[in-house]
Amino acid sequence: LQPLSSVAAEIAAANAAEGGGERVVLIAGRPGVPTPYALPVEIPRPDAALRERGLQLLFARAVTTAAAIVGTAELGVVAEHDETFEWLKDAFAQQKYVAEHLAQYGQPFKLSRSSPEDVPSELRFMPFVSGGDDQPTGEASPAKRSCSTSASTLYIGVDYGRSDVKCAVINGLGQELATYVTRWWRPKGADGAPEEREYLDPAVLSTIDEPLRVLGEAALEAVRLAAPQGASELRIQGLGLSAAGCVRDGRLCGLPPAFGGVDAAAAAPVLSRLESAVLEYVTERLGDEGAVLVDPKAATLLVNDGDASAMWGAQHLDEASMGLFLSCGTGLAGGIVRAGGARCGGGVLELGKLVMGLPASPADAAAVPVHDTLRVPGVAQGLAGTQRSFFNLLAARGGDRIDGKAEQRAAIVAMQQRPLDDEVVDMFRCLGAWLAQFVVELSEYLPFSLTYVEAGGKLTDARSGELMLQRARELLAEHGVGAVARAEESEFGQAHAMALAARTAAARSAAEGLGCETR
Repeated sequence: LQPLSSVAAEIAAANAAEGGGERVVLIAGRPGVPTPYALPVEIPRPDAALRERGLQLLFARAVTTAAAIVGTAELGVVAEHDETFEWLKDAFAQQKYVAEHLAQYGQPFKLSRSSPEDVPSELRFMPFVSGGDDQPTGEASPAKRSCSTSASTLYIGVDYGRSDVKCAVINGLGQELATYVTRWWRPKGADGAPEEREYLDPAVLSTIDEPLRVLGEAALEAVRLAAPQGASELRIQGLGLSAAGCVRDGRLCGLPPAFGGVDAAAAAPVLSRLESAVLEYVTERLGDEGAVLVDPKAATLLVNDGDASAMWGAQHLDEASMGLFLSCGTGLAGGIVRAGGARCGGGVLELGKLVMGLPASPADAAAVPVHDTLRVPGVAQGLAGTQRSFFNLLAARGGDRIDGKAEQRAAIVAMQQRPLDDEVVDMFRCLGAWLAQFVVELSEYLPFSLTYVEAGGKLTDARSGELMLQRARELLAEHGVGAVARAEESEFGQAHAMALAARTAAARSAAEGLGCETR
């Protein structure tokens, strides 16, 4: 695989030698953000030797912009030559899986010609938003803030994935009061009572009411643990939800993997406001329990699980740092947060969908990992220090293809328990090099420089994991990244981050004079 940054450098050198190339700008509009995202791409002119390679680079940049950075089904193209636009249009027409994936953003994929006047003055614009909302944070007056920073106020954080649901409850002082975790389930009894449960893969749940019940009951259990019998009156003023799925502007796009068994159209009204639906479930079932009331104007928010992980990890960032926080699991998730907890917004940052490179030659294409949804080769999901990348590397070196989750986990553990022989050292340094390359490739789409990288996940464990991170550290030092660290694992970190974000959002609501009531 030839990294895109290497392809771009080769093309830039050729363009300079040939007296210039063609400048193309990709433009992606975003709901709620007045400035569109715009990415310049330099490619060779139609008669140049590297023209075909340049068009392949342009397609990779366009896929990454639409699927991994912004999350859009509509791209504008400013091109000097008609044939450039027509080639790109045909390339998307031939990649039906890309178009099908992008349709989750509300419409069939559309590529249109834009004019130079459509290009904004600020390229690669990515706004930062507060940890508790998708808008800049207001500062509340002391009188108004008192309702959200009291020991008698509660904030719920919920974090779900394919495996389980985790909850944390804090008070207005930021003190943790309770945590709770459950696997996905459905009632055993015919009456639907939640007391007797059958635990299962959530993808078999067939209606949206079923996963909503699991989320709501988990939040209820956490609240009950936080407010034991006989407690004085407490008030819920916020709920934050960390979602394992594509999120844009605080809303889920399409069906999350955990809800794969439900009908998308039927579930859409609930999914479009899932965090509010969970709080409503809690409100209805608290009923006459008496000790806990819910503010009718309680703050709610939803973020991608990668953003939630970044919000939790960013608590130790110093003032000058710009941090990339990665979860290197089966795939790749993550977020970008700066000191103070503000996260990079204005897009989806589905990092596993970033195209990292092009096959070095047509003969190499069959050996390059392909994204399981986009069906595009050279994507971060199978390369950037993930479990998939580990097994892809094993297979590329002549090992057996290992597919089952239990078998994969056992293989990783066995590898980590081996002495650091030449094969182990070489493999994990190779994984570290590709993790570093991912950071380099991501930086092409950002208007700022990353200074800190933190990675967590099974592959970062043990001495072999440190080898991987050490290699990434060595390579990224020359790109201005001062530290590459292993994430400190916290079972309830993302749930806790969401509870804190709900408290921030409630403080903002108070600043805007919404007041505090109970129901």
